[in-house]
Amino acid sequence: MRRSPFILLLASFGCVHAKEPSVTGDRTPPAEPASLWFTAPAEQRDKPRVEIGEDGTQADLAKEARKYDFQQSLPLGNGRLGAMDCGGVDLERVILNESSVWSGGDYDGNKYDAYKSLPEIRKKLFAGEITAAREVLEANFGWIGKRFDPSQFGSYQTLGDLLLKFPDSAEPASGYRRDLNLLTGVATTTYTRGSVKFTRELVVPKKEEVIALHLTADKPGTLSFLATLARPAQVKTRKEGGRFVMEGQLTFDWPGKQGLRYHALLGASSKGGKIAITDEGIQVSGADEVTLYVSAGTDMREKDFTGLIAKRLDAALAADYIAIRDAAAKDHQSYIERCQLTLPTTAAASLPTPERVKQAEKTPDPALDAIYFQFGRHLLVSGSRPDSPLPNNLQGIWCEEIKAPWNADFHSNINIQMNYWPAEATNLSDCHLPLFDLIRRTAKEGEKTAKAYYDAPGWLCFHTQNPWGYSAPTNLSAGSGSTCGAWLAQHIWLHYDYTRDEAFLRENYPVMREACRFFLATLVEEPKNHWLVTSPSNSPENDYVIPGTQKEAKDAHTSLTYGATYDMQIVRDLFTNTIAAAKVLKTDADLMATIDAARTKLAPTRVNAEGRIMEWIEGYEETDPHHRHCSPLWGLHPGNQITAGTPELFKGARLLLERRGDASTGWSMAWKANFWARLRDGDRSRKLLSMLIGRGAGNLFCLHPPFQIDGNFGGTAAIAEMLLQSQQSDTQGNPVIDLLPALPTAWSEGIVSGLKARGGFTIDLEWKAGKLSNVTIISTLGGTATLRSGDLSIPLSTTKGQTLKLSGDLK
Repeated sequence: MRRSPFILLLASFGCVHAKEPSVTGDRTPPAEPASLWFTAPAEQRDKPRVEIGEDGTQADLAKEARKYDFQQSLPLGNGRLGAMDCGGVDLERVILNESSVWSGGDYDGNKYDAYKSLPEIRKKLFAGEITAAREVLEANFGWIGKRFDPSQFGSYQTLGDLLLKFPDSAEPASGYRRDLNLLTGVATTTYTRGSVKFTRELVVPKKEEVIALHLTADKPGTLSFLATLARPAQVKTRKEGGRFVMEGQLTFDWPGKQGLRYHALLGASSKGGKIAITDEGIQVSGADEVTLYVSAGTDMREKDFTGLIAKRLDAALAADYIAIRDAAAKDHQSYIERCQLTLPTTAAASLPTPERVKQAEKTPDPALDAIYFQFGRHLLVSGSRPDSPLPNNLQGIWCEEIKAPWNADFHSNINIQMNYWPAEATNLSDCHLPLFDLIRRTAKEGEKTAKAYYDAPGWLCFHTQNPWGYSAPTNLSAGSGSTCGAWLAQHIWLHYDYTRDEAFLRENYPVMREACRFFLATLVEEPKNHWLVTSPSNSPENDYVIPGTQKEAKDAHTSLTYGATYDMQIVRDLFTNTIAAAKVLKTDADLMATIDAARTKLAPTRVNAEGRIMEWIEGYEETDPHHRHCSPLWGLHPGNQITAGTPELFKGARLLLERRGDASTGWSMAWKANFWARLRDGDRSRKLLSMLIGRGAGNLFCLHPPFQIDGNFGGTAAIAEMLLQSQQSDTQGNPVIDLLPALPTAWSEGIVSGLKARGGFTIDLEWKAGKLSNVTIISTLGGTATLRSGDLSIPLSTTKGQTLKLSGDLK
């Protein structure tokens, strides 16, 4: 049998070991407290978590490297390119991502005669013939194509791996340390073998648009390794001049269509030693210092993508690495330092991050809460820059699979929205912008969907999107709700409300207006109370027991209904925000009058006989009282319809949360932490936060499970909500800025700077013994507001650029 030349090349480096050599860690805490740090490489599984296809990189090296657990990696990125450092000693794996590496493509999944079934569905729902209505809907209200198929709808995918194989040695590694500085976005690995100290730095600079891995040793001529690129499937590799190439085409199963092409280049520069480019990778021998650069992209948006990729690599190779790293660190820091949080430090601060995670639920560790806050902001900056081609998906931009869980797509019945909850409040408003590109694209496609399923003007989308703005259904009947687009539109007003950027509002206002046109055309009057309702509707993703059936019977439960509380709260919010937007822009007065009239007729949020917020328009029995979706509380958060000013609903929200319970999947616990903050119960909110952290991965990734990034962003948002809220308005319609509205007991003292409030206010807070000691308000735009701290309340009237410094008693 002919042996692989890759294996022959590895012969000089010894065998590919199943385990790392003996490693002794350096347990000295990092100089930067806002860091994730490990004292060992990522653990290796018994076998790769991702299967390697026949068209993948089959070498033993690639198979072995994929055993590293990416839930112990260090994630970093520049908004388009992502990297995850596993920190191996004999064998290093850096997981590579590029945000547009998607299978599937642009196609029309709408079923254009679906609307014809709508009258019958509604008639049967209103008559209480729920099972019959479901049968009609499932027979007629579907889609064209294959449900959730990664070769049609598509799946986000890994770009591949950068692998480094070092010569095998019997020498143990001592003083091992791997950390990610959240302030600078630089990951560093250091260890000593024999008498040589090795250091690696990983950084993803925005300016150069490459991934850079820099290796040094404190003894000249001691760096020797093979560097290569590998991928689980749909890959070809080769040498080309002074580069190593990895490329391929992804699948798209649609007549006359072709999948995206991707292209990645690996290049190297060194001081001392020799570099040889082979068909198996880049061989480095006897170097003092080496920098590896990966440049990559797809043809999703760029016709001459291979030329651009090569140009970026050549520019990086010609530059000085130290200058690249320092500029990248300064750039990352310019985002992170806008908002800083300091909380009490305990003895746990001396422990590596995964050890702190393990005890997070049992032992209060406020400083870890502050790290989690900055980690979420780091992920947002790293995954969603102002010019990013796509927003963060279900895994941000970090993925090791070819078919990711849930395709790592854009779920718009909470998940993609949660990804951007921290953007405005934590001073990363510009990182919010990629979401609006996707919303506009989806709204355009959603016009076809509105016509196909409702024969209506305007637009809607169902609950699953891909990069091409797919808006048709992907499942029934849980996916038949029509308000996902309206929830997306909330983010337009949210961004405006914080920034007061009128040009932004003018550009995106048509999305809000056309969403309203859709609901004006499709809301129907229900027969009992004559309220306007959505129909069909559902409450994601819970079911109820169909009246007149036995709970245990087959098909005795459904999600299909009309006028679910969640729907009505979202539509009310859309109408309210659009009226406000039109007032700012001085437009569409007649249309706004029509919208306002419809708003008064919407089915209200109510409580049931037990005092809990009702999930459906009738008091149905839910099949899962502890369901992870708390959809009927949308009006509490992220909406603002349930407040202390609506005491019956406020109490009803608490009672429903108590019934749901605390323990749940990761993102659900993050949402509950936000709910409890809005209910002004800081200790309960922090309890949910500690559960979210403690039941997550060692690298702080939220686990659904598996990894799903929305929980990270939701947790970050919850921390901000505990410290500052501004969702309510005073009698003049100005924002009410609540200081420390839900401060946990464990956060007895602290300092936060750079939080944002609606109306363009920047807030710095300091507190001691659980009480506000001073506050600084910077009015970036000028304007009026009400400032509130506990029972104290004062009016604010500011000019543009004014800074106010007040004591704890607001004087």
